[in-house]
Amino acid sequence: MPGPRQARMTLPLPSAGVIDRPRLVPLLDRRPVAVLAGMAGFGKSTLLTATVGRQQLRGAGLWLTIDDSDRDPVRLVSDLLSAATLAGIDELTAAITPLRTSSLRAEPLTLVDALLEALYDTAEPLTLALDDAQHLIGSKASAAVVDHLLRWAPANMRVVIGARVVPPLRLQRLRLDDRLSYLAHDELAFSCDETALAVKTAGLDLDTEIVESIHEATGGWPAGVRMAILAARQIDRPRNVPSELRRDQALADYLATEVLASLPDELKDFVLDSCLDEQVCPSLIDSIRGTTTAEMLLEQCLAEGIFLSRGTASTDEPWFSWHPLFATHVQRRLATDRPDRAAELHAAAAAWWVSVDAPTAIRHAVAAGDGETAAQIFSEHWLSLFLEGRVDAVMHAIDHLPHALADHRDAHLAKALVLVRGGRLDAARGEVAAARRAASSPGPADDGFDERTAIVELFLTGYDQGLGAAVETGQALLEQMARADRVPDPAIRASVQVFVGMGEARLASHLELPLEMLRASAATAHDTGLVALELTALAESCIPAISEGRLTEVHDLAVDVLARAAERGWVGLVTLAPAVAYLGWLDYWRGNLTQARAQLERSLSMVLPFDAELRGLALNFHAKTCLSLGDVKAARASISQIGAMSRSASVPPWWPSMLAGLEGLALVAEGRTREAVALASSAAPEPEYRLASAHRARVLLRAGDPAAALAELDRMPISSQFVQVTCLSHCIEAEARSALGRPDAHASLELALAAAEPDQLYGPFLAGGKRMAGLLKAHLRHGTSHPAALTQVLARLAREHEHSVPGWGERLTDRERVILQYLATNLTNAEIAEAEFISLHTTKTHIAHIYQKLGVGSRRAAIRRAADLDLY
Repeated sequence: MPGPRQARMTLPLPSAGVIDRPRLVPLLDRRPVAVLAGMAGFGKSTLLTATVGRQQLRGAGLWLTIDDSDRDPVRLVSDLLSAATLAGIDELTAAITPLRTSSLRAEPLTLVDALLEALYDTAEPLTLALDDAQHLIGSKASAAVVDHLLRWAPANMRVVIGARVVPPLRLQRLRLDDRLSYLAHDELAFSCDETALAVKTAGLDLDTEIVESIHEATGGWPAGVRMAILAARQIDRPRNVPSELRRDQALADYLATEVLASLPDELKDFVLDSCLDEQVCPSLIDSIRGTTTAEMLLEQCLAEGIFLSRGTASTDEPWFSWHPLFATHVQRRLATDRPDRAAELHAAAAAWWVSVDAPTAIRHAVAAGDGETAAQIFSEHWLSLFLEGRVDAVMHAIDHLPHALADHRDAHLAKALVLVRGGRLDAARGEVAAARRAASSPGPADDGFDERTAIVELFLTGYDQGLGAAVETGQALLEQMARADRVPDPAIRASVQVFVGMGEARLASHLELPLEMLRASAATAHDTGLVALELTALAESCIPAISEGRLTEVHDLAVDVLARAAERGWVGLVTLAPAVAYLGWLDYWRGNLTQARAQLERSLSMVLPFDAELRGLALNFHAKTCLSLGDVKAARASISQIGAMSRSASVPPWWPSMLAGLEGLALVAEGRTREAVALASSAAPEPEYRLASAHRARVLLRAGDPAAALAELDRMPISSQFVQVTCLSHCIEAEARSALGRPDAHASLELALAAAEPDQLYGPFLAGGKRMAGLLKAHLRHGTSHPAALTQVLARLAREHEHSVPGWGERLTDRERVILQYLATNLTNAEIAEAEFISLHTTKTHIAHIYQKLGVGSRRAAIRRAADLDLY
């Protein structure tokens, strides 16, 4: 049996359960030098052993496990000579034996040169493995020995080095000469397939979903995968392995002994203090530690591979991500070993996070044992979180309030608003009553409670009786705020203004009033930093702004609103539905039918349940878009929904006229022209939808009665208030006059082009097909003041059925595909985060990306869209 020193120079026996990793073989064997750098448990020694074993089939292998004694360069050279004599090559042994006798007296680099001479004389392929090279850190002389060896190694020799932290070797020259392969954590971590193979090799038969959850929880960290396999053997429900790993004592001991214990005291203290959050930045850590060195130490952790990676957040300062398993166990160790320090850090973290992310601040305040601060943060921020669409964050914050605060008045109000949003109105009223009881009990006064309660009740009114009914209540509330002695909460005032503006816009009686109200709300929200509320008000203003006729301006506003929301991960914020609906509406008028359909369907997935008016608008144009695309079945489905809403809800009085126009267009598309003409010729419902006359005229024109079509248009003279209606009416008028052989068709076309050109409203022309193409060609010869617009329309008509479609070209990542599968379940975002062993913030970010890539705004819409794309 070899002694301890000789054992360091002997190739270790392969460990049980080692899996093949053929993807790494080319990386390890392609170049003369390979360096494997990674923290404990990344399988460096195993890979080195496999590499040397593979090379021994063609030649000889030399192995040296470096320890602290090798910081002495003389000792290092002596160990290298000893390793060479154990290689089993007679001529090499003979040449080295005399060198060993003088190794403790000769100059180290001279001995290395002599060793190299002996290696040059050996024709047999050789592989030298240096494991645990981190022990050379701090010894420039020993590092110089390895550098010399790497620089002058013979062509028949390969060198592979493993280290937790690579000593300061001169590797750049090797890299420039393409003689170096450098494998760090990303390459050393298991792939998902390798994790599955490790599970299978261990004799476990686990579902693919469980294996993937293990891989995600461990990040492919080989030691973590092995710990997960052990845990899976010991528990009855392997599905719980990711959660068990957070509590696994063996893993905690491994991290303590193999990672934390190996760090210098200063760096170990830094790591313990810095893992309170998985996502960290220098200003956060400096704030809680009272230092200015966080960025430097984070970079040091990154360089030394201490389970830290660089984040992707685009902010003014860098963000970093701790490995979730590592962070969890470090947090537990800090809480156990230094409870007072942990409480102090959590309190400081709560103060830092309160202006960044309120739910995280609440979590830290609770961890610090400061329930009063947690309640105060919740009271100040829950309404803003709700308005941002972060309903899960509101509920998560409620769940993390101390048990003594479960009956807090704002917890009841927040629950009530969440229940209202879900349509559970009776339960919401119960929570409002509970909030009032809690507010009447002894305790500190809260001047803003009545206002927050009024907002909840305003939402209740809107959900229960419709937006129009909430207008009067909202206006009274604004008047009450104006008379109050104190300045109202800006979030409350801006929220009421938005609600009143929404209601007035849906009533559509005086469009100037809602625009004024919504713009005032946006200004208030902007001035007070309420970004979500500002975007909501601006999105709402898109619909009534149609009356102003600056359609491209409103388009740019809608795009900007949605882009700003996307930057913050608010892709599915339901209050932005009007901006999405507007873009779909404008795409319809521009003739971009496929985009229009996608945007309108996305808006329908986002519309608030009580907002019948906006849903009706989106369904109306969705039906017309589908008819234009030839999808009569989808159009009929939207028409049916409008009809059902008309029978069960209080809707605008002009809906019957709108529904009749849609029915006529659908009948024409189905070839039931006689029924369509009968409907168009019947008495028109009153009051009339502004497009009703144009719809009837189009039906009559398609039925071959251009005179009746003109008579219908004459019955309601063309108004210039709505430019899209003007354009459509003049297009139909031009077709009808041309069919009658009237020369004034050119005048109608000129008026239509004049209306269309500023905002590229080419949809009415495209609907005319070949007949319109002929008219426009004749009009071009006749002469026009709008040649550019006319040319664009002709070019679009020439590409009939070729719509400019942004296809689904951006693929989901592997993680997003996993999260997508969860969306079809009844798990909450918090439960998905726990199941996938990731933070709630990360889960929400993945879901936001999924929504953005699929072009949807809700979980249900994502499921439907994913099914259409065969992603399920």
